[in-house]
Amino acid sequence: MADTTATPVRLRAPVITLARTAAPTPSALDTTDPTLIALHAQAENALSMALSLLRNPAGTASDLQRATGRVMRAATLMKRLSAAQLEGGAA
Repeated sequence: MADTTATPVRLRAPVITLARTAAPTPSALDTTDPTLIALHAQAENALSMALSLLRNPAGTASDLQRATGRVMRAATLMKRLSAAQLEGGAA
């Protein structure tokens, strides 16, 4: 008579295969490049200014226009930052 109280033994755990991605380029990891740091700071400052203009309870149409301009400036700076990272730091 077989022992039916024993729990089954799992011989092997299931394996999950992850997709391999290319390693980031060294320039994308270089956070000490002054050009990249300056572009990042300028983009962050432009977004901060846009938010401060939008949070003003007595905001006007001209404040909205200025905030939109600041956001567009930040987007341009982020594009330049991305391109500079791909090129290795040159903006």
